[in-house]
Amino acid sequence: MELQETISAVGAVPAHAKTAVLLSAIAYSTHVKADLDKHLPGWSLVWEGYETVDGNFGFIAADPTGEFYGLAFRGSLPPTDIFKDWDAFANWIMEDLDVISLATWHYTTYGTASISAGANRAFNNVASMKDRLRVGSSGIYNFLKTQVVSQNKKVIITGHSLGGNIANVYSSYFVTALQREGIRYDGTYLFTFAAPAAGDTTFATDLDNKVPNAWHYENVNDVIPKFPVVSTMIMASLLYVPSPSSEGIMIIYDGYQMSLRDGYLLLTGLLYGFGYMQQALHYVLFNSNLDPRYRRNTLTDYFYQMGAQHALAKYSGYLGVEVDAALLARSSMVSL
Repeated sequence: MELQETISAVGAVPAHAKTAVLLSAIAYSTHVKADLDKHLPGWSLVWEGYETVDGNFGFIAADPTGEFYGLAFRGSLPPTDIFKDWDAFANWIMEDLDVISLATWHYTTYGTASISAGANRAFNNVASMKDRLRVGSSGIYNFLKTQVVSQNKKVIITGHSLGGNIANVYSSYFVTALQREGIRYDGTYLFTFAAPAAGDTTFATDLDNKVPNAWHYENVNDVIPKFPVVSTMIMASLLYVPSPSSEGIMIIYDGYQMSLRDGYLLLTGLLYGFGYMQQALHYVLFNSNLDPRYRRNTLTDYFYQMGAQHALAKYSGYLGVEVDAALLARSSMVSL
């Protein structure tokens, strides 16, 4: 089955994009089966992982026809104190997500790529994640290989924010691991929403080449998916116009007073040599209105505006998908 496109008010929307954003929302649920029944009637929960030590989570569900499966990831949720000052935010990006260290990524078709040490750690944790539904059952890869790939079914891999970061890395691994076992399979569909870049240009290009049915969504007012790519971090430093403007907000970073924009530029200097890059294939940019609650030219309003723009509600809204308010609240860093 080839990826179909339908035309909506937002333009060309690939088939399964709306399903993917719902699966990504359900990944934030504390009661996955109940929310699956509510948002995707007829779908069944077939694999549910234990949350990893670093707060990541994933589940697999099957559609009513048994032809499509969905693998959705939720990344670790950021600490609330990143909104208190720039130091906390910068430390979360640089140290907690560990983008200042690279790990070699061997799951490429040609050559060797690099991904952030944080992305590599998250991948290893979800790759070894255990199923809580059945004692002694297989991990994600073996489940998909035996229940989906061998039966010539399709799989949608998806996630929002850091969950999307994991989805990119896991898809890269999944496709190459199958190839190395001599298994021909073209049923992988990848959808990410607001995902920060996971790796370098080689990683991004390789993923584009081997997963043609991949779509990546970014709200242009969302800061998070612009990290840690230097060129788009510079774009992030220009947000938000006319306010809250990074140029007009002063911060203290490492004991030095500077504008918030200069704080961004300082981070770009630290990340310049790492070569992070987003995927290019089917990378969809869309506009979203600024939240009128956060328009004062203060650091607090800047961070709250940033959180509002990053919320999954912006992405589900763009696709015209209704999601339960409680799920949307769990996916957001600020009140909706």
